Amino acid sequence: MRVICSDCAHQVPIGTTGRCPACAGILRPDYADDVVSSLKNIQPGRGIDRYRALMPVTTAIPTLGEGDTPLIASKRLGASLGLSELYFKNEGLNPTGAFKDRAGAMAAALALDVGATGVLSASSGNASSSIAAYCAAAGLPCVILMEPGNPAAKMRQTLATGARVVLVDGIFAHGPDDLFELLNAVATQIGYYLAFIWAPVNPYVLEGIKTISYEIAARITPDVVIAPVGGGDMFTAQWRGYLELKRAGIIDKTPRMIGAQSTDAPPLVKAFQNEDEKVVTLPYANSKVSGINVPFTGDHALAAIRESGGRAVAVPDEEIFAMQGRIATEEGIWIEPAGAASTAALSQLLSEGHIAPDEKIVCVMSGAGFKDATLAASIADDLRARPPVPFDAAKIAGAALR
Repeated sequence: MRVICSDCAHQVPIGTTGRCPACAGILRPDYADDVVSSLKNIQPGRGIDRYRALMPVTTAIPTLGEGDTPLIASKRLGASLGLSELYFKNEGLNPTGAFKDRAGAMAAALALDVGATGVLSASSGNASSSIAAYCAAAGLPCVILMEPGNPAAKMRQTLATGARVVLVDGIFAHGPDDLFELLNAVATQIGYYLAFIWAPVNPYVLEGIKTISYEIAARITPDVVIAPVGGGDMFTAQWRGYLELKRAGIIDKTPRMIGAQSTDAPPLVKAFQNEDEKVVTLPYANSKVSGINVPFTGDHALAAIRESGGRAVAVPDEEIFAMQGRIATEEGIWIEPAGAASTAALSQLLSEGHIAPDEKIVCVMSGAGFKDATLAASIADDLRARPPVPFDAAKIAGAALR
């Protein structure tokens, strides 16, 4: 393995974090052809350590059973939209309920690899609960910096597995450069490994996420992959996975990558629409969809769109929440709102001719519904407020059909 800049191909020592010292581009690991070819001999399964030859660590990657999440063929939604082959990659079935477990396992392994005494990260929720859990599994102390007001379930998860949480006002509001400087300073002062899940800060953690692509390709060769985008690591990691799969000869074509954001937090969409060379940090992020409510997206996600022939789309919050409900009632899958963004974009993409009815389309669902548990909350509150039905068959039947 070597570490090179995605923009200028400048090579840096393995373990270098932050941006490229030559051009400020995003660094990435790069593997030799014979290593990439070893993908042909690896079978999907629980735990990402099976892919360690294509990971930036030598230490065994701690596992809680992450990965090998189901690829589910749509039962009703696809047909209702006129799509013949719609699939859902349900990342909510990872151990802590989100795709970030693939990154959390990698973060713990990286810290063990360098002999760190603990791990520091910042998160809006999913990353914090994942890193906390994998640090507990690896026997590492963990400190998480978190924005106040995040979903309570995500904070409870983080605390339950032993992490120390520090609430920091405006942790994500000062822009990516200031955030990196702050995180790096804190990590240095407390002597912990900085495992923030965003490639411009740590270019190694997202390598665990590319295994999503490996698993999808073991089942089908998609024409289109649609994923929710916040910082852009999940999106970019999948694209890297498909490039490696093509190099290995496992697939003969790569999918078009489509990133879905909220209209109230669309940094990647703005950059794509304006044909910008870089993603500009927005002065706002006002989405109610917590997992993708960020004002900045990495340039690596924009590059993945252009290299794959894909695009970025923005969907209103209300449409995302409505699709979350439809996925639950029509497919039986309870996911967090951010996980519904990819499916919520389908109607727009179809109407504008960016996807075709007969294409193999995979919508990646980022996390489980309990992560941001507002769906059906008012209905449940109303139900609890009602008096219970007596132990009487006729009255129970009447209530059941009312």
